[in-house]
Amino acid sequence: MDCGRVRETLVELQDGPVDGAIWRAVDAHLPACAACRRFQAALMRVDAGLSRHLRAPALEVAFRERLDARLARERRQVWADWLPAAVHFASCGVATVACVAVLPEQASVVVAAAAGITVVSHFLLTTAHSALDAAGD
Repeated sequence: MDCGRVRETLVELQDGPVDGAIWRAVDAHLPACAACRRFQAALMRVDAGLSRHLRAPALEVAFRERLDARLARERRQVWADWLPAAVHFASCGVATVACVAVLPEQASVVVAAAAGITVVSHFLLTTAHSALDAAGD
């Protein structure tokens, strides 16, 4: 393993464990390379210095409650954004099944027409939704 890859791996180790085979290659490289050992020592000094001087901020008690409430609002917003499309596809599916049941001899025509109508109406629904979003901004 070349020195550049060893140093990249040493930096990656700061974020968490790396693949065992890669770590074994780094471990085999370090005893033979003084420059990479110095780089590793410098990284350890930087990490130790940062750990001494950087402390996680103290969070107020209500922080978790506000965070949970915000996440719940965002989850509801995602559902609100997807709900019209889900209802659209479900209703198109139900209408297609009902039409095929009523007109079984023309099932292929019904399914083809339903697919076309579904695509066109979904395009119109998406366009209207985007226009409303843009008007709200």
